[in-house]
Amino acid sequence: MDEQLEKTIQVIIRVANPDKIILFGSRAREVFTDESDYDIFVLKKEITNKRELTQTLYRSLYGIGAGVDLIVESPAKFDELKDNPYMVYKEIATTGKVVYERS
Repeated sequence: MDEQLEKTIQVIIRVANPDKIILFGSRAREVFTDESDYDIFVLKKEITNKRELTQTLYRSLYGIGAGVDLIVESPAKFDELKDNPYMVYKEIATTGKVVYERS
């Protein structure tokens, strides 16, 4: 795991205390370039305000030295949408790599 991804994961764990973090997109498929960002899916059971948590995570990741795109979702909603071929959740379910899971 590269240093930028490790830093990103540590910030997300500290700020959001997620159940699971999944890397998806070009970095998960290992077809990225130096300019590729990190596509990160954050699963958290108890989200009181998804938009607020996402904004807090973006603020916390500002200046980390890597471009990061985040999606924050509950496991129940992810399970509901992961088979829909028209949504990014399908890509996350099929090609995403779990980079953190709370034990």
